[in-house]
Amino acid sequence: MTEPHAAEPATAAYLARRGVAAQWRVFVRGLVETLDEHLDQEGRAALMRAIGRRMADAMPLPHCDTLKGLESHINDALGAAEWGYCQIAIDVERRRMVVTHAAAPAIGAGADADGGWIGAVLEGLYAGWLSEQPGADAALAPEVVHYAAGEAKLEYGRAA
Repeated sequence: MTEPHAAEPATAAYLARRGVAAQWRVFVRGLVETLDEHLDQEGRAALMRAIGRRMADAMPLPHCDTLKGLESHINDALGAAEWGYCQIAIDVERRRMVVTHAAAPAIGAGADADGGWIGAVLEGLYAGWLSEQPGADAALAPEVVHYAAGEAKLEYGRAA
């Protein structure tokens, strides 16, 4: 597998916090904590995925013929929104695409000090983008398999 280079954890965490405008930090923290009070974990995640899908709809990507092209267009959209950047690799053995998303906005809320709630938003965002690409399978959805303050690793492919 071609493994993308991950940012240093402290750097990723700093960039993730820095990229969130001050006027939104308190609001987002309050929003996530309120959702936690009214929804169970899966309910909150489903809502966050739906928000990510709407974000993908608002930032559509052109059809891409190569992974490098896809990565470039995704990074253009992420950069315009100040939502970090990604690297895409293929795990040939497991037949999965691996997306490493760095510098995602990270706002800790309640028991979620690292802002891991953003992982579900990223799942929805990438699901929206990938579903619009040629040959996409509607039954597949990216899944966050690892998250650490501002950096998420998502896998996309059929269960091995």
